[in-house]
Amino acid sequence: MNLSSWRFFVVHGFQNILRNRIMSLASVTAIMITLIVLGLILIVVANLDVMVDEVESKMEVTLFLKDGLTDQQRSMLEQDIRNWQGVYDVEFVSKHEALEKWKRELGDKGSLLDGYNGENNPLPDSFLVKIEKPEYVDEVIQKTKGLYYVEEVNYSSKVVEFVEWLARTIRIAGAGLVVILAAVAAIIIGNTVRLTVYSRRREIGIMKYIGATDWFIRWPFIIEGLMLGVIGSVIATGVVALIYKFLLDRSSYMNLKWGYLGIFQLLPLSDVILYVVKVCLVVGACVGALASCLSIRRYLKV
Repeated sequence: MNLSSWRFFVVHGFQNILRNRIMSLASVTAIMITLIVLGLILIVVANLDVMVDEVESKMEVTLFLKDGLTDQQRSMLEQDIRNWQGVYDVEFVSKHEALEKWKRELGDKGSLLDGYNGENNPLPDSFLVKIEKPEYVDEVIQKTKGLYYVEEVNYSSKVVEFVEWLARTIRIAGAGLVVILAAVAAIIIGNTVRLTVYSRRREIGIMKYIGATDWFIRWPFIIEGLMLGVIGSVIATGVVALIYKFLLDRSSYMNLKWGYLGIFQLLPLSDVILYVVKVCLVVGACVGALASCLSIRRYLKV
């Protein structure tokens, strides 16, 4: 097909939208509402995924060291641990720092430990090993068993198991929910477009009787469905952006006022909106065009 044919299809698609304003409005509304829900779910999943990454990045294993290590031995041991797979940081905590931290945790009762300073300090030096993912914890634990200078290893296996379960559940549930909502969006948009095509079945029949080919009839409807999908997607993305910006402003206000959100900060709008735009545009445009193509098929059998 040449350029003039494509120009005709696009112009005819626009004319169809303007000529059938009520059905076009119904199609855009259905697309918009469905994609608003999909966009909000995408944002929730994106934020939960980042939160899980934050929790996973805080997986720590404490290695208590034997007394009598020289600075050189400790430095070599630290460098060796840093080279292990899954380890992204190693922090040395002296027995003095550990005692001061214990005092702070005890609060008003911290004075009970005043007699344990200096040589009387019962706490050992230690390494705080920070691990990238929970799945690396067992491997790190196994490697510590072969270290002569490590007296004891401390970590919470229940915390590791819970974080692994939480990460797996959120990612699987999030992906499943997005797929389900995309399918629901396709069904709703398809049914709405099908009604639009049904209302113009006589027009399709007349074009067929005067000799128009199937694809000559089909292309304006496909382009019309694509345009309706894009329009609905753009509006839906704008609404999602406004809702998310409102939530961001409220969360920032509550964090400043009460300071309880901690690491669970919502992602900036700029980090998520492009992702939402891409998904909504693809779903809206593709489903709109595909639904038009499939819906018109039965009316071409004249």
